[in-house]
Amino acid sequence: MPDRKYAGRSPQQRSSERIARLMDTAVTLFGTHGYAATTIGMLCSESNVSTRHFYREVGSRSELLKRIVTTLNQDGERAARETLTDDGRQPAVASIEAAIRAYLGVTCSTRMSARVCYVEVVGVSTDIELWRMNQRDIIVEMFGSLAHAAAARGELPDRNYRLVVLAIIGAANIFAQEWALTHRPDDEPTDDTFTPYVDTLVELVTAALTPQRR
Repeated sequence: MPDRKYAGRSPQQRSSERIARLMDTAVTLFGTHGYAATTIGMLCSESNVSTRHFYREVGSRSELLKRIVTTLNQDGERAARETLTDDGRQPAVASIEAAIRAYLGVTCSTRMSARVCYVEVVGVSTDIELWRMNQRDIIVEMFGSLAHAAAARGELPDRNYRLVVLAIIGAANIFAQEWALTHRPDDEPTDDTFTPYVDTLVELVTAALTPQRR
């Protein structure tokens, strides 16, 4: 027997709409009030989703947080990979710069998304910390493979680029946290004030990857 439709939408469509509303609401509330201060009641009230549907659709606040950050990370990774070319003609440093700008352009598109991705998700639980390490390793592999490929063709020195990429990720995290939690009255509403942070990060990346002349 086919699922009954309500207002022209199937149960699956209504479920997807509820999850989307919860995620949008959570980014706003987690990104302003903070994860710890946001209750399930607040999430349900603001997103017009019943508590029963909340538990059925997402299960818990921590699962909702994980779903949001997973989505942002995956969208950021996709954007980063789309900047990369397979013909080998673009220098590794330029490729990594473009990928970093694309990735952070998604995860730090607003101060709220940056706070959720880089502040509120930290230290929530042991399970989420292990999950964060796995997410980090995906990014390490992506950027590390670019550097190792460049080293194989003689463009960069042969070294352990995992450590370099970990340092870059650490700097990106600190910059995102600093920006997400800092607000000045003269900041632009488009949140373009993150651009200087990205520019500085790119300078660090260039210095770390470019062979030094002696």
